[in-house]
Amino acid sequence: MEYLYTVENIKRILGPWEHPEIQLSECRICSNLPENVSKVNVPSRNEFGVFPNEVAKLEEFILVKYTWQILKCPVCGRLYTDEYHYESLVGGGEDEYLISRIEYADALELLKGIKAKKLIKDGARWLVSW
Repeated sequence: MEYLYTVENIKRILGPWEHPEIQLSECRICSNLPENVSKVNVPSRNEFGVFPNEVAKLEEFILVKYTWQILKCPVCGRLYTDEYHYESLVGGGEDEYLISRIEYADALELLKGIKAKKLIKDGARWLVSW
């Protein structure tokens, strides 16, 4: 299934998640996640950060590019950004991963700012096509 990348279609995809189904404190996943959580990996020093277990329970929802996507809680429908940043350093690189809870309106604004052509349904997730 493909849709043109328009504000109306973005709203259609995000629509069901405008109002989470349960309170944050009642969600077994989101209640155990801080609003922002990050980890840093420095392979050259054999240092690898760890996310809380609940991060692995979030589902891919909208894949914008390999360094940025929107995740969704399968229990309550809350949305999260998943960002990846790489910094090249002398002697090796540093990978930073950041997961942040966002509101529907913030997700809509982020997605509206992207200059894409299509939204493509791929199983349970959406792909942004350039």
